Amino acid sequence: MNKFKLIIVVMLVTLTSCSAHTDELQMAHDTTTRSFRVASYNIRYNPPSDEESGNGWDVRKGPLSELILRHRFDLVATQEGDEGQLANLMELLPGFDYVGFPYGGNDMHLCATLYKKDLFSVIDKGVFWFSETPEVPSIGWDATDRRICTWTKFNVKGTEKEFYVFNVHFYWRLEIAKKESGPLLAKKIKEISNGTPVIVMGDFNSTENTSQIKAIKETVMDAFDVTQSPREGVIGTNLGGGVFQGNVKNRIDYIFVSSEFTVEDYKVISDTYGTGKYPSDHLPVTSMVSF
Repeated sequence: MNKFKLIIVVMLVTLTSCSAHTDELQMAHDTTTRSFRVASYNIRYNPPSDEESGNGWDVRKGPLSELILRHRFDLVATQEGDEGQLANLMELLPGFDYVGFPYGGNDMHLCATLYKKDLFSVIDKGVFWFSETPEVPSIGWDATDRRICTWTKFNVKGTEKEFYVFNVHFYWRLEIAKKESGPLLAKKIKEISNGTPVIVMGDFNSTENTSQIKAIKETVMDAFDVTQSPREGVIGTNLGGGVFQGNVKNRIDYIFVSSEFTVEDYKVISDTYGTGKYPSDHLPVTSMVSF
């Protein structure tokens, strides 16, 4: 090989090495903005009374999964569905997987966070109970069944970006359990995330003027308040247990984010099927978020 050819080879090797090193640095110091659509959706469990009223899960699962696909949800915090219902959703939602944990009476429900496998990978996961002893399975305060928060640490594929999702279902009927759950959640968010960006979603069974929601908003921001574009849809998210038609009641389902996230929009989805029925007795809340 003559001297000129040798110089060309050395230059090509050097350029290739520099390019690879640059790619590594860009990955290590990733400043690319990533956006994805998150949603909170209490999908309603499948009691015999729903079957009798014509609103059983076999009727609802198709319209509910179509809603998720139609509105292009990338990550969905669900509450109440059991293992059979989640298995059905995995069949109807190609490309999704979920992280879930049982709770409620006889552990019949799941707090399950659905995510698109091509967008996210799971780094870590866990659960705590809304009670005086959050690290062990327990019923808290004046509640009559177990309520939990599942948490999942995600990586945005192709980047170094990581974030936590906290998926919540507060107790519904008595007040002390709800009141105490808010400060406990705020404490656990700080403890578990340790400064990593967080998204907190779920059915809080609490209106925004309650002390428990105010306690949470001291740690994270309500997407309802900080959306960069005008809010879309109705305000309320709850129809009442086992009600699938009619007027929507209070806003009790929320999306909260830490300050690293920008909330691009905020929507409550009111899609119906058949004779004007909703696929669940809650309406899904969704936001496009970026960070």
